[in-house]
Amino acid sequence: MIRFQHQGSLIIDAFRKIMDKKPILFLDYDGTLVSIRMNPEDAVPGADVFTALNALKLKYEMWIVTGRSLKEIISFLGREYNFIALHGAVESTHDGIKYNVPDFRKYRNICNQIEKSGPDMLSRYPGLRLYNKDGNFLFHYGLMDQGSLPALLSEVELISKRTGMPVYNGKRIVELRIPGIDKGIAIRKHADDRPLLIAGDDKTDEDAFLEYPEDITIKVGKEETAAKYRLEDPDEMLKVLKAIASL
Repeated sequence: MIRFQHQGSLIIDAFRKIMDKKPILFLDYDGTLVSIRMNPEDAVPGADVFTALNALKLKYEMWIVTGRSLKEIISFLGREYNFIALHGAVESTHDGIKYNVPDFRKYRNICNQIEKSGPDMLSRYPGLRLYNKDGNFLFHYGLMDQGSLPALLSEVELISKRTGMPVYNGKRIVELRIPGIDKGIAIRKHADDRPLLIAGDDKTDEDAFLEYPEDITIKVGKEETAAKYRLEDPDEMLKVLKAIASL
């Protein structure tokens, strides 16, 4: 029999109360279903992730909500799930792909232009890694000399002003994002006045936590949060999800 920390037990009890009301699950990927990796491409899901997700999708409507590009998240999980990618800019279901930004091509082109300046930036910031997310653009400074970080952040701010793409600061990353998009807005399109379970680990997930204070919101990690519940790490999250699937 699986033993849970106190918060995990509370989450399971709370879900038991809504399980007959057609709840919808919105689950972040990095830091929630899999551990954060220094190399983002190494965040490969284990068999336990698929075990939990496959059991849940048989019973409930479920979405994977991620800041990754659609191509990235599909490369990790396949096409069998509903995805909200780029923090809400694009969605994918069995019915196809939907863009929630009328001028999405504009931001894709901006990212391609930024990518062209990549070799110059990489030469000036050794250790920096750049990721064109096909709509958002990510600067990963985890392996960079942190003494150069202020200069990098200033340069990203200038790019932001030039392109109109706001800056998001995350864990060892800074990202240029499509304006007017966040996870709270994305989830609102699907909530349909049904009870929700929302889980995430980063500041971008706080938009959703704040949007739905009465629902089951779960922070994975130790940082300050508006979420109602907290779990220590993805391993604990997966144990709770498996228990929910077995209710």
